[in-house]
Order: sequence, then C-alpha cells, then structure tokens
Amino acid sequence: MTHHELTSDDIQPTGDDGLDPRTADGWEVLVEHDPGLWIALPARWPHQGHDTARSWIAATVRDVVARTAAPTRAGKKWLVKVLDRLATWQTPNELKFMYLPSLSSELSLLRIQFGLVYGDREATLRELVLESDLPGIEPPVLEDVTTDSLGLGVYGLRYAELDGGITVTSIFAFRSGPFDLRVTCDVGPPEFVPVKVPVARAFVDGISIVRAT
Repeated sequence: MTHHELTSDDIQPTGDDGLDPRTADGWEVLVEHDPGLWIALPARWPHQGHDTARSWIAATVRDVVARTAAPTRAGKKWLVKVLDRLATWQTPNELKFMYLPSLSSELSLLRIQFGLVYGDREATLRELVLESDLPGIEPPVLEDVTTDSLGLGVYGLRYAELDGGITVTSIFAFRSGPFDLRVTCDVGPPEFVPVKVPVARAFVDGISIVRAT
C-alpha cells in the first residue's frame, strides 16, 4: 500500500469556499491506496521523487506497462497523452487519483475535494452529494455510509447524460476533523456499476483526517 498525504501547508484559500489554511493548521488528509490499482496524480511538484512531469510520466507508463499482459504501442502513446494532460491539472483543496490497473483496464478518475466545515452537517453532506455540473437524469438516491476513519457519511450514484450516452458517478461526502469532504469517482456506463462501485468504496475506506505529527 502507498501512503499519500496532503498537509495543511498545501491548502490554499479560494474565493469559492473561503478556506483559510491557518484555521486548518496541524491536520492532514491521508490516503492509503494500492499503487497497483491507482495512480496518484500530482497535487504539487516535486511528486513521488519527480521534479518534472516528464520524468513522472515516463516512470508511471513503465509501471502500468509492467503490469499489462500484452502492452501495445498505441496503448503506451494513449497513456502518455492522458498523463500529460493530467500532470498539470492541479487545483486547490483537492487530491486526484486515476484507477488504471493495466493498459487494458477502463480508466476512472477519483477526486477528493475538501473545505472547512460549514453549516448543518446533514444538510451540507446531502448538498455535496447532490451537486453536479452534468444534467442528471434524476437525483441520486441518498444512503448512509460509514468508514472506520471518516465515520458516518452520505453516498449516492448520479446518472447523467454525457455525449449522447449515460454516465454514472459514485459520490461520497463526510465531515471529519475540520473538513467537509466530497469524493467522486467516474464509474462510466451503467454496466460498469457492479465492478467500479466496490472499487471506489474500497478506496474511500483508506482515507483519513488526522493530526499532523
């Protein structure tokens, strides 16, 4: 398992949520994940010992190719292009991971977004699950969900229209420590739900908010 963390020093204030890093001083967002399944995207540089995107992309491609049964040249080129785009997609108050066990796997993007706690807990968590930039087919059915580290949260599956088809997003929301967290995972077409939803849930089980040591 790989340990990934974002400390309060990395949290920058934004105009949207008014997050003040000083009020979150001493807290960390920790993520335990399987590097054979998930690729941690750069939240800042250096990242995983790499000072530049170029060296990180090359190392990541080698890792994915090594766990692919029959890698192709086209698959390698595709992954280089994907990583090149994602390497510079760095936004405040957010960690991003890509699910890609091999070049033949269906890619999924998972995002952990967080801000200082605000308002009523239940209302805020429901809002975090329900909000979306995509036109939803119908509002998600909300369910309670619990992890050992984050406690009780809210969960839902959003079905939306995208490029003439249906896409599904798995959404979790928790309040832990000083943060409200929203975790979204692109599931893809509805037929991927039975496979991808358990994967996203297992990932969420590895997230925790702790005091910095």
